[in-house]
Amino acid sequence: MRVVIDTTLFISAAINARSRQQLDAVLLNNTLTVLLDNTLLAEIDEVIHRPKFRRYITEDQADNFLDLLTERCMFVHTTTVIKASPDPKDDFLLALCLDNQADYLLTGNKLDLLALKTFGNTQILTEFLAHFPG
Repeated sequence: MRVVIDTTLFISAAINARSRQQLDAVLLNNTLTVLLDNTLLAEIDEVIHRPKFRRYITEDQADNFLDLLTERCMFVHTTTVIKASPDPKDDFLLALCLDNQADYLLTGNKLDLLALKTFGNTQILTEFLAHFPG
């Protein structure tokens, strides 16, 4: 199964031990392929390096987290432009799902993306482990 994880869940995993365990369970699950493209990686990089997160994670830890993601995720390319999300800033995630045949989009965004429930053949979920037990 191919999975896209939104930025909020990656950041939560970087700064919170419980979320990190959930992300590890997904990243280490051999039945799942976590997809990552330039746009998503750039957004994670920008957000994780914001000063407000320094009290939770150092610059070196943030860089190591990004390195881990690039090692464990499948890097893909996205070319389609989508205008379908209730929040236009999330359209790139839908394009990533569409262009790379994602089965699931995992999001912490309960108001916008999750409200869609599906996009094309991609199911949009908020729970990590409930759907992907190790």
